[in-house]
Amino acid sequence: MSASWTVLMRFVASGLFLLAHGLLVLEHIALGTALHGVAEVFLAPWALRHKAWDLIVIGIVFCVFDLWGTLRLVNGLA
Repeated sequence: MSASWTVLMRFVASGLFLLAHGLLVLEHIALGTALHGVAEVFLAPWALRHKAWDLIVIGIVFCVFDLWGTLRLVNGLA
């Protein structure tokens, strides 16, 4: 994967994080949590390439909690 592609993915991830956190603050929990999880996926290739192990571990933790929270919210609404 070329360096410019990973940088683009990092910028997309940053934008998604900003949008997701804004939605979470405004209490749009389901959409904010889902976008946060998607942003983690976009950030992962950049973090792996640069061996940013702290971001990788944080990403895994957040991904698990995002998935768990989304499933709880969806099951609670049904």
